[in-house]
Amino acid sequence: MRAALIDTDGRFSLADHPEPVAEPGHRIVEVSAAGIGPTDLMRAKGFFGPVSAPYVPGGEGVGRLDDGQRVYFGHSKAPFGAIAERTLVPEEEIWPAPDGLSDDQLIALAISGTGALIPLEEARIAKGESVLILGATGPVGQIGAQVARLLGAGRVVVAARNRDRLQAMQAAGHADAIAILGEGDDEAALKAVAEGGYDVVLDIIYGPPAEAAMRATRPGARMMSIGVQAGPTVTLSLRDLVFRSHVGVGTGQRPANERRAAYDRLIDMAMTRGLTVDTCRHAFAVNGGAKVGHSAA
Repeated sequence: MRAALIDTDGRFSLADHPEPVAEPGHRIVEVSAAGIGPTDLMRAKGFFGPVSAPYVPGGEGVGRLDDGQRVYFGHSKAPFGAIAERTLVPEEEIWPAPDGLSDDQLIALAISGTGALIPLEEARIAKGESVLILGATGPVGQIGAQVARLLGAGRVVVAARNRDRLQAMQAAGHADAIAILGEGDDEAALKAVAEGGYDVVLDIIYGPPAEAAMRATRPGARMMSIGVQAGPTVTLSLRDLVFRSHVGVGTGQRPANERRAAYDRLIDMAMTRGLTVDTCRHAFAVNGGAKVGHSAA
């Protein structure tokens, strides 16, 4: 079969790859769409250490089982991955895919949606509280802004570097105000639209912007950090943290049943309450164009 490969130097190629063979507790999935998440990109760039051998990127996607059932799947079993004609997946990582949602929406909600939903639920947003989405213009941030509102936030502020995309989120009704980062004083920019301080921060980027965000919160605030795109460390004084909490939240490492439950809640929000996310679809041809797949981000 044909599959995408990330080589030891981080380069991408489309090449022949051995077919998966059925084994106990696993199913073979015929892939129709695959997702690329931040972890895949970071691994290809060597963030987790040198790439020791070529591998098929992507663990998650949408496809069909041998009985024709359309499913979402996560955590393909190595050396197989989602960006291939077929992949091998543990049975507990194969979940029903409703007909009312496209492949790319399902993948984005499952990968990025859990990264937004779980920390926001754990923050226990009280009705009317103010929520800041830090690093808001990617899929996690887009979903997070909408989920915060659905969970009861009274005010949602989105912050990032891309003014146009922030303004589009505000125009769509997903945010009440925007803060532009990277134009000088991030702390001042965040405080200017804080209206007294944020109660909850969904921090997708960490680093210096997270320091600025913490200093723009009010007592009782909860900062939930899930990513490190702006840097792997922060420096905060005890004064910055008094009467506040800062939690590092992991989602992809959680048990399959917990992630499945979050997936089900997200699907319900999408089907009944209008939750949606922008995606990019990238076609790839197999055997001269006989088959086309997509990745969602």
